[in-house]
Amino acid sequence: MEGARGRARGLSLAERGSVRQDGDTAEYRDQDLTFVLQVYRDHGLAREAMARLRGVFPGARVVLVSDGDADPRHAALAARYGAEYVMGERLYGVQHGGRIVQRMLDLYLERPTPWLFRIDTDTRVHRRFRWLPTGSCVFGTLEHETEAHGERLDPPCVQGGCIGFTRPAAERLSVSGLFLSPSLLDWAGTWATTRDTRERARNGRVSFDHLVRWACRELDLSPREYDEVRCLWRRRVPNPGLRYAVTHPHKRWWQRPRLRVSLWLSRLRARGAER
Repeated sequence: MEGARGRARGLSLAERGSVRQDGDTAEYRDQDLTFVLQVYRDHGLAREAMARLRGVFPGARVVLVSDGDADPRHAALAARYGAEYVMGERLYGVQHGGRIVQRMLDLYLERPTPWLFRIDTDTRVHRRFRWLPTGSCVFGTLEHETEAHGERLDPPCVQGGCIGFTRPAAERLSVSGLFLSPSLLDWAGTWATTRDTRERARNGRVSFDHLVRWACRELDLSPREYDEVRCLWRRRVPNPGLRYAVTHPHKRWWQRPRLRVSLWLSRLRARGAER
């Protein structure tokens, strides 16, 4: 029954439509878009993600960031697809607070475009966007309750896999300094407000999307549902007729059991820490 409830929650989140607002636009060029893709020990997935991305948006700005992974193939991959390559330090540890988000914003703002997309290596770009939001917003698939434990999220979280930012929103988040705040070292008092995020933090890692959620809450920056993108937590999104321009996740079959074991071990460690 729990599995069925989880599937129902995921489907309901995936099928919520967005409402286009005055000012939203279908007029854009490849050069108006920046995609930031972070890689860490998943070169094969990154290679497929880059190929698909460039097949749809050949002229977009693409930044490939190594999060502490010195694999020399990453630089060659970036060069092959005309992307910028950044060899960065590993910032996913909780001791770094929100620096992983700030790094993305800093790289984007070196040559800003009207829209920024942060995508994962197992995200797939299938077609061009039919329209894009404007104003100051963060957008994507809104998670109103956690898929792992069914906890209410208010405000909602833009599900990781594909998180969009308009330039005004990205600039506002960056200049706020929130992602560099020492308060983020107190993860339980800031971004880790749910059972699954606390499990993740106790396992030593931050959550990119929940860091963004926390900062948006602090700035009263409301996220927007965007029906061109559909991202779920661990289950593939059906995409008949290319209904969605971008979907996530697309882990390979042999990676899924390893992810389940990793989640199980993480929860065991979290329970041990609570005792």
